[in-house]
Amino acid sequence: MSIEIPEQYRDLLEGPVVVTLTTVSAEGKPHAVAVWRRWDGEHILITSDRVTRKIKNIQANPQVSVAALDPKNPYRFLEFGGEVVEVTPNGALEELNRHTRLYMGKDEYFGGVEPAEGLAKYDGVLIRIKPTRIVKFG
Repeated sequence: MSIEIPEQYRDLLEGPVVVTLTTVSAEGKPHAVAVWRRWDGEHILITSDRVTRKIKNIQANPQVSVAALDPKNPYRFLEFGGEVVEVTPNGALEELNRHTRLYMGKDEYFGGVEPAEGLAKYDGVLIRIKPTRIVKFG
């Protein structure tokens, strides 16, 4: 069963709103980072390089939080608690390009945002988060 997003908050997940992903390390230390994301109607999809603090934390503890703050009204936000249900290289580049179209208006990340040569070194993963609770405000 999917979390229902009220209509008046859907812009925070369907538009180009940078969100904050918070993970927790094996030692219990929180780590928050601003990321691009996409909502597919059931999961929050985020891409990352394979070797990052957030991936290490997710491997230790799949429980995460994602907060979307309205850039026009800081008193309006969505916050999701959820679980990472998958970290996979499959589809990571395609998802990164979807994010690039949404956030930057460019077709491809490599060659549009970063130099095309970077594609040869790309080692990304797709993070699939299943929200289990939602807090809305404003």
